[in-house]
Amino acid sequence: MFLVQIIFLMILILGIAWKFRLSFVESVPIGTSLLVLLLYVLAFFHCLSASDYIAIAAVAAAAVYVFRISAEKRMQLLGFVKQEMTDGATITAVLIAITVAFCVSGKVVSWWDDYNFWATDVKSLFYLDGFAGKYANVAPEFGDYPPGTQMMKWWFLHFSPGEFREGLMFAGYYFMNLAFLFPLLKWIKKHNPLLLIPGGISLWLFPAVAEAFWLDGCCADLTMAVVYGSFLVSVVDGREKGRLLYYGRQALFLMILVLCKNTGFIWVAFGLMFDYGYHIVIGCKKAKGGNRLALFWVTLLPVLTEGSWLSFCLLNRRVAKLTGTAIQMVTGGMNLPEYQGAMVSAFMEAFVSWPLHRGKTFAVDLSPLMLYLLLLIFTIVLYRSHILDKRKACYIGSFLAISGILFYTFNLISHLTIFAVETQYLEPFGMVSSIERYGAPFMIGGLYLLAYFTMQGSRSIKGVVICLLFVFLTTDYAGAYRGIWGYHDTIEETLAQRNEVVDEAAEEFLASVGAGTSESIGRVLYLRDISDISWVRNTYVGFEAAPVSVMYGNIDAKQLESRDIINAIEDAHAEYLYVNELGEAGEALLNPLTDGEDFAYGCLYQVEEGAEGMKLRKVQKG
Repeated sequence: MFLVQIIFLMILILGIAWKFRLSFVESVPIGTSLLVLLLYVLAFFHCLSASDYIAIAAVAAAAVYVFRISAEKRMQLLGFVKQEMTDGATITAVLIAITVAFCVSGKVVSWWDDYNFWATDVKSLFYLDGFAGKYANVAPEFGDYPPGTQMMKWWFLHFSPGEFREGLMFAGYYFMNLAFLFPLLKWIKKHNPLLLIPGGISLWLFPAVAEAFWLDGCCADLTMAVVYGSFLVSVVDGREKGRLLYYGRQALFLMILVLCKNTGFIWVAFGLMFDYGYHIVIGCKKAKGGNRLALFWVTLLPVLTEGSWLSFCLLNRRVAKLTGTAIQMVTGGMNLPEYQGAMVSAFMEAFVSWPLHRGKTFAVDLSPLMLYLLLLIFTIVLYRSHILDKRKACYIGSFLAISGILFYTFNLISHLTIFAVETQYLEPFGMVSSIERYGAPFMIGGLYLLAYFTMQGSRSIKGVVICLLFVFLTTDYAGAYRGIWGYHDTIEETLAQRNEVVDEAAEEFLASVGAGTSESIGRVLYLRDISDISWVRNTYVGFEAAPVSVMYGNIDAKQLESRDIINAIEDAHAEYLYVNELGEAGEALLNPLTDGEDFAYGCLYQVEEGAEGMKLRKVQKG
């Protein structure tokens, strides 16, 4: 079935290219965005796998269409398809996608945030065929994180429907990022086909200039960066190709942007600021009233998309830890630490002098400040090279300058408030890690926009070579190699660490709750003794348990009453209870809840509400 899904996506991309007279690589991000939105809708109804039938129907409809059109039009269509599929840029894009998918096929989850949410959540999607129900999401502390990047991960995971394969998850993540970079291949092909090989390599290396987290995990910030960059380009490109493509592509990219991460709305706001300003400053002489209406829809559609997700989260009681922290901050209910001065000092040192990707390159290590200034210098160079006229150069330079100042101000404020208790940011290394990650949309998005102008405006291969040299001189080679192949050196260590953290007691728990099956029992409260606290183990167990939602607690049985257990179950909204050994004090605490039976440790109990209150019923295995 995976072949049908791939053919469906190829037909969708080629159909877009044919309709709007685009190249294949220009159409890839549009087709990918439409696929993500389709899967997003299906996930609400727990029928992601229904995309198989949609794919079959679409392929069949395309075949019928080809045979029903006139012979002349059929020849034109087939000629167009042949031309695009044999085009150097298309071949390069396809080879990059296949190569990356093959190279990361053995990759396993190792990054902390993946265990916390990005991998655990998509594992739940894989087994449940859609979003978890009320109080059943597997990452309760990150419940309202949007699922945009998760959709493409699921699509690749679905290529192996009987087994959750972590390598396929990474293949889906990397494909989504590359999909929005593929349009850059068009300009390489246009000038000199000999540049396709270094151009293809630079496509993988390009994000590593300014961001390194994506090389080890499924960092949604990079996806936001390439989508944001694609949106900026869509504003300055394509107006001559028709209003539907021009404005429709903008709306589509912003809809994907808000579904990437909670902070996506910030970059949507920056994007709309750029879009509205571009219309005002650069101007659009024709159909001004129609342009205003089109911009209204470009603004409204991402708002509705964001609203659909937030409404779902509200109905299903999904909220992120950081969302709650932000609310506390706004309402004045958060006590901030006393070391804000040290945080500001770390921020300034990291911003001015630390390499963005944290590692050393053989040539140039760019700090956040250096790259910020380079974006402005590059804009001036484009003007002096007559690629940008004065008005356009002034507008783009001003936007990059102002949006950069605004973002880095927001970033500093967030470290002084929301992230104030995270002491790793008191060191410049930790701080630059945060700046590079959260600043990826500004840095990579800005570079994307300027690379587009550089390669489009050059009448020779000069502009392309300049872009390639910039990437090759500033990128993080060690990280890029580790992300695509070097990870093999640490697979055994990573898996051994998992086995060590998930102890024997946790293994018994996972077997009891039916971890890793398509039949989730919902939410379980997992209790251990107060002397056995390990939030690291809890996170690893949560990943292994998916799609079962697990809440954790550590208790001192000698200090509690049966009512405290009932309160803990109610607060966790748990449907089941599992308790590790707590001794005689624990038995005295739990026996009153078992309706006359002796409570058994290491067994799964279902929570039942009756006329006499809450009772626990042992679940029989098998």
